[in-house]
Amino acid sequence: MTELPFSAVDLSLPVPAPLYFRHEKYQADTEFDWHRHPWGQLNRISLGLLELELQLPRRTLAAPAEYLVWIPAGVPHAAHIRQALDYVSVYVADAQAASLPAQPCLIVQTPLIRALLDDFCQRGVTGLQDEWDVSQAQLLLQRLQQAGCVDDYLPDSDDRLLRPILLAMRAHAGDDTTLAAWAQRVHSTERTLARRFQQLLGMSFVQWRSRLRLLQALAWLKQGRTVSDIAAELGYATPSAFIAMFVKQTGITPDRYRRQLLADVPPRLTGCMQ
Repeated sequence: MTELPFSAVDLSLPVPAPLYFRHEKYQADTEFDWHRHPWGQLNRISLGLLELELQLPRRTLAAPAEYLVWIPAGVPHAAHIRQALDYVSVYVADAQAASLPAQPCLIVQTPLIRALLDDFCQRGVTGLQDEWDVSQAQLLLQRLQQAGCVDDYLPDSDDRLLRPILLAMRAHAGDDTTLAAWAQRVHSTERTLARRFQQLLGMSFVQWRSRLRLLQALAWLKQGRTVSDIAAELGYATPSAFIAMFVKQTGITPDRYRRQLLADVPPRLTGCMQ
C-alpha cells in the first residue's frame, strides 16, 4: 500500500502541547478508510466496541469501551464503529508519545485515567489553555505509561497446553467445560493451566472465555438472533446473566446495541478519524 498522506484536517490542527482533544458523536456503522496521523493518537469511545484494522501485520484490533486504543504516529489504520457513541481522539506530542508503546495496542482505563479523561471531556477541552490543564495532562501521561498495555483483547498462544483449549473454545464459544476438566483432557493440572493463562495471556481462563463470548455475542446480535437464544447458546444459565456480562463489558444492554446497529447508516467516511 502506498504511504498515505496526512489529512488536511490533521494538518490544520495545532501541534499537541502536550495533548490535543477532538470530540465527536458517531452514528451506528460508521467506517473510516485507511488513514494515518502526524501524531500519536489515543482513541476513546463511550460504550460498545471499536474495531481498528491494522496494515502491518494485517490484523483487527477490537476494543471495548474499558480500553483506550493507542496508535503511534504514522501507523496506517482503518476503523469501524458498529454502534452510535461519543468518541474522543487525543493527539499526543512526539516527546510524550516516545514514552508510550511503539506499537498499536490497548491501554486499560484505570479509575484515575478514566477520571482524568472524563474531566477533560466534560469540559470540552481541545487545546490546553492553562497550567492546571497542562499539569493534569502530564499526570494522565504518567498514568498511561504505568498502566501497561495488551496487544489484543482476545490474545492467542501456541503453548502446547493452551493451544488445543483455545482452538476448541473459539470453535464453540458456549462450551462450559471447566478448567479442571480441560486439565484432564490435555494431561495437565488445573493449577498449571491457570498459571499459564495468566503468564501467557495476561488473564484468567474465565476472563478469556468471557471475552470470547462477548465477541461471539456481538456477531450474533448483528445477525438478528434473540438475546435468550444467544444466552443459551453461550452457556449462560439465564438471559439476565448474559445481559449482566454484556453490560459490564460494553456499557450497554444487548437490546440497545441491536437497536443502534439497526439505526440509519450514514455514508462511508474517508480520511481522518475525527
